[in-house]
Amino acid sequence: MQNGQKVYIIFTLQSEEQKKKFEEQSLCGSVFQVSGELVEPAMPAHRYAFSMTNYIESNGAQGIFEAKSFRFVSKERSLSVFFAEQRFRMKKHIENTFPESLVAEAQSLIIGDRENVDMDTERAYQKLGITHLFAISGLHVGLVSMLVYELLLRLHIRREHATWALIIGLPIYACIAGGAPSVWRAVSVVELVMLSRIVSNRLAIDDALALSFIGFVLLQPSVVFQIGFQLSYLATVSLMFSGKIFSFAKSAWQQSFAITFVCQLLVYPLLLYHFFEISLSSFIANIFFVPLFSFVVLPTNLMLLMLTYVSNPLAGVCFFIYEPARELLSAIIMWLQTIPYQMWTPGRPSVWLLLLAFASVIFVLIQIEQRKHWFLIAFTLLFSAFLIHESPAWNGDLKITFLSVGQGDCTIIELPFRKKIYVIDTGGVLRFDQEAWKYSKKPYEVGRGLWFLI
Repeated sequence: MQNGQKVYIIFTLQSEEQKKKFEEQSLCGSVFQVSGELVEPAMPAHRYAFSMTNYIESNGAQGIFEAKSFRFVSKERSLSVFFAEQRFRMKKHIENTFPESLVAEAQSLIIGDRENVDMDTERAYQKLGITHLFAISGLHVGLVSMLVYELLLRLHIRREHATWALIIGLPIYACIAGGAPSVWRAVSVVELVMLSRIVSNRLAIDDALALSFIGFVLLQPSVVFQIGFQLSYLATVSLMFSGKIFSFAKSAWQQSFAITFVCQLLVYPLLLYHFFEISLSSFIANIFFVPLFSFVVLPTNLMLLMLTYVSNPLAGVCFFIYEPARELLSAIIMWLQTIPYQMWTPGRPSVWLLLLAFASVIFVLIQIEQRKHWFLIAFTLLFSAFLIHESPAWNGDLKITFLSVGQGDCTIIELPFRKKIYVIDTGGVLRFDQEAWKYSKKPYEVGRGLWFLI
């Protein structure tokens, strides 16, 4: 807008040709003159539903602008626009050169674009607690940094020059990777540590993390409300201050389990607050899938991307070998997610139970570090989880909830002490026949937003 405010713009495409035009070109840096009106964000249907108001505020926007028409004015040129265009071109390059079954994975792992990940695959990863592997995070930044640094050293480039190459290259990678909070957090910490080593004043990792946190908050205070930002810093803190626990591990598998256990343990109250569920199988699944994705799947996708730029025939041979193996892995993941009772779904805990969960987790980690009695550790952890799980059943009243689920209403009847729960008419989205190009890749499904209440 003219006053510099950021707004969330809604525009309805008028034709299939218009849709294809927008899909085939990058809009980064484009300046449009738009006519329309500011509209109020829709209120959430219930307190657990997605809040557009909160989403807009967390991204520093002031409101929603509903565009009626637009006119192209000019194309700005800047470094950020250049990198955004390169990211768009890479996205299209992957779509044109990778087999269809590998496109979504490659776009997710390389440039952080999850647009083409289908809902069944995403749900399978959620059940196994490995969704983070499909998003670029600090782990990816660390691996890419290590691979590039070691490659430069193998090419007989001096360490000082390799360090400067990383300092210059990591922000570029963050831009191409989509600039998610977790990516910039990792990049900023690595940059601060490397710069401090160059000036012979080694900066501690925790100080670098604190400085990056302060920097983000000063630049955009609303970023603290973003779920990715919260989880990213909390997970990093859990790993950073658990070195003594990791030192107890006597093998790579034990260390992998310790890292997964500590990280999942500290973030589980926050996951329950935002998503009302956690994956119990994630403690085991991550032990196998984190190394597999980190040292096989991610490097393979990077190598295949480079081959598509160098030699398409050679890339085709590699795809011929890799695609069946990756499809087998997908089949295994889809089979594993069918195992029952993997998800713990107690709903959103109250503030007091949330604080109790965090306190119990910190107490448990301290006890593990001091190698105290395992019975006390298990009891502390399970007791807080028990309170969270059973708290909805403490209400002795008959509760009837009339819930808007997007298409009509749903009635939920909860008997005293939750002895029985009845769901009447979960509804469904009324869909009229329309042209194929108007259908969404990820259509809204009422049932997926309702099940956690049961």
